[in-house]
Amino acid sequence: MMKKYIFTILSGILLTTGLIAQQPDTLLRRQLQLEREFNPTLQDANKIRTLPTLPVPEVKKANISYSNWGGRITPPLEIAIPVPSEIMTAIPFDKSKGYASLSAGNYANIDGALGFRIISNEKNDLRFDFNHYSTNAVIKYSQESNPQTNKAFLMDDIGQLRFNHYLKSSKLNAYTSYLHSMYNYYGNSFGNIRTFNDENQKLKAFNLGIELESTSDKWLQYKGYADYKNFSTKYGSTLVNEGIKGNQFNLGINLNKPIQDKGSALGINGELFNTFYGKTNDPAVVDYKNYSLVKVNPYIVFEGLNWRTLLGVNVMLQQHDKLELRLTPNIELGLKITDHSSIFANLKGGYDNNTFLNIWNESRYITPTTVVKPSITYLDINGGIKIGELDGFRFDILGGYKRTDNEHFFILDNFNELNTLDLLPQDMIRESLSPAYAELTHSYLGGMIQSNIWAPLEISVHLKKNFYKTKNMTIDATEVANSQAYNMPGWESKLAATYNASNNLKFTLNYYYANDRWSYLRGENVKMNNINDLNIGASYLITPKLSLNLKANNLLSQEYDIWYGYPAQGLNMMGGVTLKF
Repeated sequence: MMKKYIFTILSGILLTTGLIAQQPDTLLRRQLQLEREFNPTLQDANKIRTLPTLPVPEVKKANISYSNWGGRITPPLEIAIPVPSEIMTAIPFDKSKGYASLSAGNYANIDGALGFRIISNEKNDLRFDFNHYSTNAVIKYSQESNPQTNKAFLMDDIGQLRFNHYLKSSKLNAYTSYLHSMYNYYGNSFGNIRTFNDENQKLKAFNLGIELESTSDKWLQYKGYADYKNFSTKYGSTLVNEGIKGNQFNLGINLNKPIQDKGSALGINGELFNTFYGKTNDPAVVDYKNYSLVKVNPYIVFEGLNWRTLLGVNVMLQQHDKLELRLTPNIELGLKITDHSSIFANLKGGYDNNTFLNIWNESRYITPTTVVKPSITYLDINGGIKIGELDGFRFDILGGYKRTDNEHFFILDNFNELNTLDLLPQDMIRESLSPAYAELTHSYLGGMIQSNIWAPLEISVHLKKNFYKTKNMTIDATEVANSQAYNMPGWESKLAATYNASNNLKFTLNYYYANDRWSYLRGENVKMNNINDLNIGASYLITPKLSLNLKANNLLSQEYDIWYGYPAQGLNMMGGVTLKF
């Protein structure tokens, strides 16, 4: 995707709204890094290990927690910016203090990481991490266009310094990070003059945060946090206009008071979230309104040997266009049926803040003056069943229903703010993406089967069918008569396999399929190509401190779009080395 830029910078990451929920089962590749959104994993209860004294029967409560597949679905090939707590690679430190890894391949794909433990003892832990990812390729469009190809450049540098201090009954975490991202809007302009002329957009984001949480079973358990982000972009609506800039503040406190035999508890969560946008010389940034959210979530938990119930409510006061007070439920139910099976049901709701920084984290190719609106989920119902550890197999089944107002869908920006001034043709296609907002009803049914009946081989298969209904979608002041859930797949499936050939040699295979994806162009719905992506990899441990890796992505050389007009890379391969020191 691009020219070569070389610079060393302490870079960092954005916490998306400062509080990232659960981490899905993902495979990262950005056009090279594949992000997979298949979640239904269940962590089994840890075995209680005691000294061999008087044998007292230990009764374990059922683990009936499930991850939720019902979150927002995004195309799988957008690079994921990790939150500070996750910037560490999967490379364990062991007794080594640091690690370094570097991989490279065609399309000028480069992936590197560096980490070092500066301090590590019983009381303190201080570590530094740096990640680099870049690509500079020529990409062929899936649609007819003139020209048929374009460069696709991206370079991310992310650095973080993280400190942990362990007190007698609590833990203090502090972190600071910096992200510098450069990329071009390589999307299809369908022969029209490119607004940004393939100039590289820049985003800078600084993050500073602190957390304090209890580590003992005292009468009151707590966790408090404060997070600050500052961000800015280089370009606005044109190359002569300043980009968007702003600040995000997130404060929160969680209190939990065990009651009875500590199997039940009373608790309350509180959060204050604010986004403030700075002034620019861009007249198109008139719709960037400051945003504030105050949320209070009181709840009570009842827990027995084979069941768990959480009853709560979200009380939210939001300020954007106007001041709004909303109430949504927060209910969780779980029941263990047998030693290997359990069922669950959840009833939830709440706001999705949808700030510029949050939407950019979904896709960096959004129009720099994207109008952002908070969305509200009035009802989010999901339930499922788990049948695990049965003759080497595990089964998960999940279904759900979700209703959201002001849900956003990314499409090519085929309208322009200046149209009303007749300075540009009405059918102009901009090469960036723009969100279209609508009311969304999303129901889904999915399942997972996992097997390790043969120790060297682990296999999992995920399937998910989505059903969407949208209404009240307006694009360029015109209501779309037959709107779709643009870019969201109707059917998704994933196969993942790991084969441990020996203690030193491991092979991986991943296959992802998605169909029934739609987009919108020049007043019409457009069917997108299916995603049919096969990836294989291998790693070899030469010594405990040195390993080699090789991977091939899009092995079938399929042509498909990440977002409509933004094609993925074809067959690409990378090889590299990892060193612990």
